[in-house]
Amino acid sequence: MKILATVNISKGFARWVQMTKDLTPEMEKVGIKMKWAGTNPDESQVFVVIEMQDPEQMKTFGEREDIAKARAEAGADVASTTVISPIGDDYMPS
Repeated sequence: MKILATVNISKGFARWVQMTKDLTPEMEKVGIKMKWAGTNPDESQVFVVIEMQDPEQMKTFGEREDIAKARAEAGADVASTTVISPIGDDYMPS
C-alpha cells in the first residue's frame, strides 16, 4: 500500500532529507519505504509518498519515541503529520 502524506517543517528541506536518510535503515526494518518526497517553495511543508505493508506500521513507527525525537530535532512538526490519501495505481514517466 502507498500513501501520500504531509508534514510541516521548520529547519528546511535539506535537514529533513538528511534525517530521513539517517532513519532509512530503521524504516526498512519495519517494511516502510519512502518512494518520493518534495517540498513547497518556502520549505515549510514536505509531501511524501510512502510504501508499506500495513498503514498501522507507519503510525506505530512514527510514534516511536526515538523516531519522533529525531523527526522533531530535524524540524518536523510531528503532530502536523497528515495522511492526504491512500494511493491506488500510479505512474512515474521517465
